[in-house]
Amino acid sequence: MSVDKYENMPALVDVFQQFARADWRKKTMWGGLKASEVRMLVCVKQSNDKGTTGTTVTEISKILQVTSPTVTQMLNSLIAAGYLIRTADKNDRRITEITLTVKGDQIAQKAVNRYRAIFTGMIDQLGKEKSDQLVEMLNEVFQYLESANNNKDL
Repeated sequence: MSVDKYENMPALVDVFQQFARADWRKKTMWGGLKASEVRMLVCVKQSNDKGTTGTTVTEISKILQVTSPTVTQMLNSLIAAGYLIRTADKNDRRITEITLTVKGDQIAQKAVNRYRAIFTGMIDQLGKEKSDQLVEMLNEVFQYLESANNNKDL
């Protein structure tokens, strides 16, 4: 008896639709901040925790893989809300450094703790072997989707 290799396609589509419906990226967290804004605070925190006095728009842009104008727009919003501070570099006034305020650091630390709890819980649930397999499979899925997205024939 032959098995149709595409028989699980409906189940695969359903799973992807569940992730789309969950849409965690668009949910607001911690006082109305968007997930992208929280990611930026975490990015600045991680940079500051490495011992640098501040980070730059270019560094944030590279880490978050978004354009500098996108970073600048989010920065302006987070500065206005009191989560970040922008200062001129002491050695080169053309460069601005971004640092967290106490309020921003508190949110970033809560986010780091939450992400850590979610992913350690996921590893505990799946076990190391399945977690490693999941990482490998998700990387393969990402690479496939990137390639399919760049293929104009599909």
